[in-house]
Amino acid sequence: MNNLLDILNKSVNYLEKKNIKNARLTAESIIAEVMKMERIMLYAEFERILLENELKKIREKLNEVINESKEKNIFGDNDFENIVKSEKQLKLLLDKSIQYLKKNDIEEGKLIAEIVFSHVLNIDRMMLFTKYRDDIEDEKIEKIRYFIQKIGREKFPVQYLLNEQEFYGRKFYVDKGVLIPRQDTEILVEKMIDILKHNILKTQDFVDKDNINSKVHPKILDIGVGSGIIGITAALEIEGSYVLGVDISEKALETAQKNKEILKVSNIKFLKSDLFENVEFREFDMIVSNPPYISLSEVGIMSDDALLHEPSEALFAENDGLYFYYEICRKASDYLANFGYLLFEIGYKQAKNIIEIMTSSGLKNVEVIKDLAGLDRVVVGQKIINKIES
Repeated sequence: MNNLLDILNKSVNYLEKKNIKNARLTAESIIAEVMKMERIMLYAEFERILLENELKKIREKLNEVINESKEKNIFGDNDFENIVKSEKQLKLLLDKSIQYLKKNDIEEGKLIAEIVFSHVLNIDRMMLFTKYRDDIEDEKIEKIRYFIQKIGREKFPVQYLLNEQEFYGRKFYVDKGVLIPRQDTEILVEKMIDILKHNILKTQDFVDKDNINSKVHPKILDIGVGSGIIGITAALEIEGSYVLGVDISEKALETAQKNKEILKVSNIKFLKSDLFENVEFREFDMIVSNPPYISLSEVGIMSDDALLHEPSEALFAENDGLYFYYEICRKASDYLANFGYLLFEIGYKQAKNIIEIMTSSGLKNVEVIKDLAGLDRVVVGQKIINKIES
């Protein structure tokens, strides 16, 4: 039966089996909250039949209590307070944090714990070991505890929690409005810089010796700028470059602008644009993009933190993840200078399709660059028009 008294007794038994202290009081409080009545009135209405949605809410709240109890046994209030009373040593608390993250199935738990400790204690992560025997202040212990539990319990990405991610040797501001920068994207950036330093300038010198401005000021378009990591890195690494970053997301543009100000970059500007829609300049030496490229059919293999917290519009694309490659390639030649380059980051299974898309769009010298794991990661193509024939 689903009458109130029967559900109450079942709930008490369930909590007792899970070793929850004060099981009856806890069950009464949960059911009273769901039923919106005083706890003492539960027994006065013991014959009341509960609705399915009420039963569902009760089950959810009972499981929340059990999950919180499990966490407290690992890194909970009572356990943590006992540690604090006897020990506040960095090494002990760091080990406890790593253990907690691993038990909550957080990948790279050690690295994440070290990042949190480094941030809160304002110590370089690689130098934490020099402070292992130091005691941590109570206020900082509480901050660490909050961060570690949020990561473990909610699968909340540490980058969003600390509003920070390192990319290409610099710290960038990130929040939930933008994709978290990945190390794989550094492959794209390294190829971009290599081409700009060793190909673009040489080609311009050969083709257009008299155009000094073109020679010393490469023009770069970053499509889907996100937090600004690609465009800003290009602006900082390539002296004399002019960079335009476009995105359809207002939130992304705000974040990119914030990073421009934090890193004091003067040679980049941002524009709201759906791909090329609002871009007027048509002589870019390079167009670079890390577009959404995950197929909707691949949702099942995505990590919890990405699915729960990162913007889906920055992750997924239609047409088996190829939509933006088609759209960008379709117009790229109209916006590239002769001998200009188009660079994409790609999914590791997409190289063959994207090579076909780029070559069918008239791009030449198409090549694939692999990442450190040996997987296809970047595709490069070039616009080449024989001016004599044209």
